[in-house]
Amino acid sequence: MPTNSKIANWYALKVFNNRLLQMQETIQKEAEGYGNNENNACNVETYIAMTEVDRALHQKPGKNTLVSYSGEQMAKNLTSKRDIIRIANKKLTVVTYKKPLVPSLMFIHCTESFLKTLKHNHLSEFSYYTRYADKELTDKETTKQLQKIPAVIPDDQMQAFIWLTTEDHEISYLGEPKDIKLGDRVRVTEGPFKGFVGNIKRIKKDHKFVITIGTIAAFTIGGINHKMVEKIET
Repeated sequence: MPTNSKIANWYALKVFNNRLLQMQETIQKEAEGYGNNENNACNVETYIAMTEVDRALHQKPGKNTLVSYSGEQMAKNLTSKRDIIRIANKKLTVVTYKKPLVPSLMFIHCTESFLKTLKHNHLSEFSYYTRYADKELTDKETTKQLQKIPAVIPDDQMQAFIWLTTEDHEISYLGEPKDIKLGDRVRVTEGPFKGFVGNIKRIKKDHKFVITIGTIAAFTIGGINHKMVEKIET
């Protein structure tokens, strides 16, 4: 389906070298300059899904410096901040900080023309996810051809994902959907996720509710059981 390059949509970027925050600043500056031309004026938004991580700090004997331990690594055998303090047998300070849920994934709401201008100016810094579409042919061309164009993320999927990742929900990144074999397609019928549509997959002996954003990324949500979903007949 052809797209209008002057209409703003959501797109997904794969940012190289995990420089998401730097790329976010770059996009803001590019948008300001791009909007100075009345013909190009558009509102540009970016979104990076963040997650909270605990990190334990302790003071080295005889020194004033703090040494950090990765909360993620310790959490394999520990279940709470109190466990970290007790097992380490040292006085620890546990701090919580935010980091991107997916180190290379950013979303941008803009026109296709702005996206392509941005890519032209920062060729080595990111790529955007694409899909195949029919290519407009000239009168002399008779065979059907395909071309890659930026993949548009539907607004309802994007708004649901933003809500999901800005609230305190148990969410995990699984990778790109093509690497995931999905089971029954279901709809959540009750609870805070009511109305969400996704798939059921068995992960580490447990059944998980999986949601996808197009062909870009897949995530699991915790706290959903079989009584809260209904199967969607296809």
